[in-house]
Amino acid sequence: MEGPTRGVARNRRRTRQLGQSLAEFAIVVPIFLIVVFGVVDFSLGLKAWLTITNASREGARVLVLGQTCTQVTNQTKTVAASLNPPVTVTITPGSCAGVTGDAMSVTVTYRYTSVTPLGHFAQLLTGPITMSSTSTMRHE
Repeated sequence: MEGPTRGVARNRRRTRQLGQSLAEFAIVVPIFLIVVFGVVDFSLGLKAWLTITNASREGARVLVLGQTCTQVTNQTKTVAASLNPPVTVTITPGSCAGVTGDAMSVTVTYRYTSVTPLGHFAQLLTGPITMSSTSTMRHE
């Protein structure tokens, strides 16, 4: 048979273990959340960079085929439609007219904003992140 002190001692051990688990949880959770938020922000930033790179390449391809500036801008913005706020498109030369062999460029600029609290805090310290991609091709 158990004495009254044995049950009390067992409850104290359980209480201490619960307190220890709570302390470990309080230490681990913030670190885990920082890592998760960092991975999310990095992944979304990488997606944005890949999107503007692809958009500038598509815009340059449309440009060297002899399309108008409006068509080039529309195609570039269509490819980058998933980004918010919208991208800025710069075409060189500004007239969009060229002869065979001319180098023609499309530059896509995007201002990346974070979606996690960690990223918002980092942007308060460093300012906004501006991404830019330029693609140059020869006029056909």
